[in-house]
Order: sequence, then C-alpha cells, then structure tokens
Amino acid sequence: MNPSTADTNFTPTSFVGTLIGTLALMATSAHAMNGAQLGGYGIKNAGMGGASIALPLDASVAANNPAGMAFVPTSMVGNLVVFKGQSSVNLLGNALEDNTTVVAPEGGFNYVLSPNMTMGLTISGSGAGVDFGKPAVPVPGAENVKGSQKVAEISNSVTWKIQPNLAIGLGLIYMVQQVETQGVVVSPAPGVFVPIPGHGTQTATGFGARVGMLWNATPEVSLGATYKTKTNMSKLDGYATDVLAYSEGKIDIPSEYGIGVAWKATPALTVAADYLLIEYAGIKAQQDPNGPGWKDQPVFRLGVSWDLDSTWTLRGGLSSNKGQIESSRAAQNFMTPAINDKSYTLGATLKLDKASDLSFSIEMNPSVTLDGSGPSTGVSITSKTQVLRLGYQKTF
Repeated sequence: MNPSTADTNFTPTSFVGTLIGTLALMATSAHAMNGAQLGGYGIKNAGMGGASIALPLDASVAANNPAGMAFVPTSMVGNLVVFKGQSSVNLLGNALEDNTTVVAPEGGFNYVLSPNMTMGLTISGSGAGVDFGKPAVPVPGAENVKGSQKVAEISNSVTWKIQPNLAIGLGLIYMVQQVETQGVVVSPAPGVFVPIPGHGTQTATGFGARVGMLWNATPEVSLGATYKTKTNMSKLDGYATDVLAYSEGKIDIPSEYGIGVAWKATPALTVAADYLLIEYAGIKAQQDPNGPGWKDQPVFRLGVSWDLDSTWTLRGGLSSNKGQIESSRAAQNFMTPAINDKSYTLGATLKLDKASDLSFSIEMNPSVTLDGSGPSTGVSITSKTQVLRLGYQKTF
C-alpha cells in the first residue's frame, strides 16, 4: 500500500517509527484491573478484592492456587461474569470514545478421590476490546479503530495432601486465544501514515501449568504460595508480517507468582491478603522497542468475609497495583487502556440449603487518567471499569 501524507496535527517527530495500536494485541482484557487480568477469579474470592491464594472458597480456586482444591469438597460452581469498561483517549486532538461490555462464563468442578487426593476442572479467562468507531488518524485508507482479544483458560488440577493440613497442587492449563484488530497505522516518517490492513479473527493455543502449596498452619491461620509458568502460544496467522513481526506473530501469556495469608480472626470473621507479581516484561511481544513495553506488575489484594448468620455471608475488599505502562508509552497503548490501579469490591452469598448457595460480587475500578510524556506528549488515556458476577454452587 502506498503511504498517504496527511496535512493534520498528527505529525510530531516523536511519532516516527511508532506502531500505533500495537497493544490491541497485547492484553487479555483491554480494560482489565491488573494489566491483562481481572481483579480476581472465583465469585467469592473476587468479592474479597481477589484475595485467594491462602483461602479456597469454591471449585474455581484452581485459577488462583490449585492446592486449594484439596480443601474443597466434591462440588461444582458456575458463574456469569459481566465486564463493562468505558474509556476515552485524546490522541493529539483526536477524541476517541469507547464503551465495551463482555459476558463470559466462569466456574469449576472438584472431585474428592480419597481423603488425600482430589481432581478438578476449572474454567476462567478474560477478554474485551475497544471500538472507537473512527480512525486514529484521518488519512485515506485508515479504518475505524477496533480491537479485541479473548483468552480462555481450562485448568485440569490434581492435589495431594502430604499431611491433613498441608497440600500441594498442580494444574495443567490449556489456553485458547482469539485476536481481531483493525485500524492499526504506522508512521515511517513525520507526517506520513501507512494503514495496516486487519487480518480478521485469528486463533492461537498453548499449554501452561500452575503449581501451588497451601498450609493450614493453625486452625486460624493459613499460608499459600503459587507459581504459573509462561505459556508459549502458537502463531496468529497474518500478524507475524506486520504488528507482531518482532514476536513472530505470537502473544505469549506471562508467568506469575504469588503468596497469600488468611486469618480467621473470629468464628465469623476472616481476613485474607495476597501479593502477586505478573511478569509481563518477560513476553517477547512486550520487548518490541516500538511496542507497548509493559513492565512487570506487582499486585496487592486484601479482603474480609463476615458470616452474618447461618444464611448470609458478606464480603468486601480492595486491590492495588503498580501501573505496568510508562507515560512515555501512552501512544502505543491507546487501544488497550489497561491503566486501572485501584479496585474496590463487594459480595455476598445466600445459603439455599446445606448443599447449595447463590452468590454475587461486584468489582469497581474508579476512573483514572494517564497523561503521556516524552514521545507520547499530547496523548491522554482515561479508563474506568466494573465487573459483576452471579453464581451458583452445589456440593455433592
């Protein structure tokens, strides 16, 4: 395609060689709380700020720490996750607006094989995108900016109780990734913009693993630890020739590790906290000199649970992180405004009978703004998100 010259204000020298919109392909969720992740997984733990590594509450806990399944009875849980994100971008005077709503399933099943072993299946993931409805730059051939990515994680877990109060767990994870993007534009010289055609929806797969440990040190205190391997994903057809050329058409899923503690302060009150490090910088796609350049992201999660009576349990929590996007990289990240750094959560469970319950949780990420600096001066990103979950649990 021949380059088009634009007589607009989208021509600063700082944009020379910058690939606009690359990160539309780099994040599991375009507006997520922790970079490419939601604030928490599992409806009950999500209501506690995501704190979960030392506090297994249902059969979806393998998405956080597979060892927790050792302390979950034979049971199933099914959740409906509704994600809503609102973002706005000022791209050197070009105002872009987006509202994204995504509905997805989440849940799991656990089976107690013996007093010392369990096996289970957990489904989790995330996904969203942006659809600004207009081009990033008003030049001939530029398409409306649109991008989405979805990743589903299916974890097959097995646990072993070394002692009645100490368990280890392993989860083998199959990942399916779908990516679609359009409206990417490259600027090889000041004032010159080359639209890059989209490649439709492409699918990649990969296998990873998560290991964990959970120790009930006393009847009141539990300690947990978990590690998730980096997952090497297969190639996304078409993207290796342009926006993902540096990573050979691949977007790997980052490794992460975390530790957690849970304290039963009273028979009715439980407090839990996690520290999690997501190693985004280890992904080759993030190492592209002209790409998004995400840094490793530390996350802190804190939650409380209160058994109001024999029927109701109430939950609350908060989560904070250190932003993985530098202000100098705002231009490369405008299609994925994953800049939220604080989250507040609420949740509740209604026990229907001895074997079943209904739960809900809500995660609220207040509006936050990232103003570009250096080569991204003139770019401003604002984002806020909400995540609502509704779920049912049945013990057999």
